[in-house]
Amino acid sequence: MYFSFCCYIAYRADRMVLSDASGGDVGWRKWLIAAWAFMECLLFGGLMYGWSSIVFVLKDEGIYADLCPSQSSIQSNATVPTLIVDLNSTVVIGNNTEYGITSGNSTLEQRSKECKPQDSNMTLCFTIGSALFCAGCAVLGHVSYKFGTRVTRLISFVMFIAGALLMAFINKDAPWLMFPGLSLLGMGGIPLLVTNTQVSNLFLVGSSTVVGLLCGGFDMSSAVMLIVKLAYAGGFARRDMFLIIAGLHLLTLVSTFFFLPKDFIPRAQTKAQSPDAVDETEVSVELLSDKNAINAAEESAPSKPSLRSCLCKPVFITHVIWLCLLQLRFFFFIGTLNQYLNRLFKEDAQQVSYFTNMCFTIMMGGLVTSPLAGVVYDIVRRWCQDGKSSAYREVFPAAIPQAVGSLLALLLSVLVLLPSTQVLYLTFIIMTVFRSFLFSMAAAFLSVVFPSEYFGLLYGVMIVSGGIFSFLQFAFFTWAEQYPEAPLHANILLLILVCISFFHPLYLWITCSREEKKFNVN
Repeated sequence: MYFSFCCYIAYRADRMVLSDASGGDVGWRKWLIAAWAFMECLLFGGLMYGWSSIVFVLKDEGIYADLCPSQSSIQSNATVPTLIVDLNSTVVIGNNTEYGITSGNSTLEQRSKECKPQDSNMTLCFTIGSALFCAGCAVLGHVSYKFGTRVTRLISFVMFIAGALLMAFINKDAPWLMFPGLSLLGMGGIPLLVTNTQVSNLFLVGSSTVVGLLCGGFDMSSAVMLIVKLAYAGGFARRDMFLIIAGLHLLTLVSTFFFLPKDFIPRAQTKAQSPDAVDETEVSVELLSDKNAINAAEESAPSKPSLRSCLCKPVFITHVIWLCLLQLRFFFFIGTLNQYLNRLFKEDAQQVSYFTNMCFTIMMGGLVTSPLAGVVYDIVRRWCQDGKSSAYREVFPAAIPQAVGSLLALLLSVLVLLPSTQVLYLTFIIMTVFRSFLFSMAAAFLSVVFPSEYFGLLYGVMIVSGGIFSFLQFAFFTWAEQYPEAPLHANILLLILVCISFFHPLYLWITCSREEKKFNVN
């Protein structure tokens, strides 16, 4: 019976799939497709960003604890200071001290008072994973451009499953599995966002909001790792949790074969073109063509710009620089969260654990804050819909939410400089909203300005550039451990880099305003 059902589904697939010839007109089905795309991004997209939660679990299991200079075990019948903790939990004291409490033998094991090699390996794993995450996005973006959506998703499916299995079978004898495991989880998750972003083409109104919602699901997926941590504290094995994640990932095949086309989703067409549905090619040509040809481009139906011209134009280059600078700020905060909290609470294990959980709980608010960037973009576009140049109507509005993203990064950089625990909740909220504006606008800007066929490749180039630049985070990590004031100095330099990121929205503001003035004069 099961075989017959599968055959029937395969037979009906041609009617269920969003075909390449549909012209983007799918009626009510676009809501189902968008909801499914959001679910995929929410469950599997950005698990790598929940790395700090898994570090607690891995340290509790003694992964790389053999690298610690000295180890000592204090049995429960020994005389030790009173310590009240939950069974099967991990208390991390500082960046270098960890106590593992196991209910089975009631043994309190102090793994090392100085365990920088263990922390360095955990940090290095995240650094390599985030860099390969970005590099994989570029490679799969090229695959998407050459072979279409379905091939890209199948490759990412295999990579994600492999990553989940490797994370499941990490142990003391094979701790190195966390390096390829985390990297494959990241590289297998990002194509879900890239391929699902084209779903926004089905919506004539609010397409940027849809992109923001998908980015919100992607951001919120870091909470999956927090769930793994909480389940581990409740008695579930890490291996079982990652095996469940691998099994659930089979759901992505539904969209791969039944919802999304083999190639790409074209923009929805209407008989009467509305202000919200300005031809993306017109926008691209105006921004990417020679300034002397703008008037001609506005009057006639322009041809689609070449991929090479898109890659070489200042508007794309400054956008990539904007992402690189702000992403480095975000990665450094996430990668050093444990060290940051330990400095603030002076090695208070319970406070560090509590605020780590609180940070990732607040990050779940990305579900609300990520669409906010798209909503702001769409609202400003409506305000500018009477502009005479398409650059002013479509690109100029991006300057405002991107400037907000830089401003939020600036606020985050200032807050981490304050040696106060009173601002932690505000810091986590600012970080969540900042992340939402960063990644939502990174995707929405490319989706609006450039042809949809180029989105995967352009997004990949942007992300891999950010990945290469993010290698600097390990230099910052190393610097921050050299002397007591090093974290302060590292964060001051990051504050300066964040200030440089304001150049991109300022560039968009000046150039688009200048082009609008030319049309007004003519």
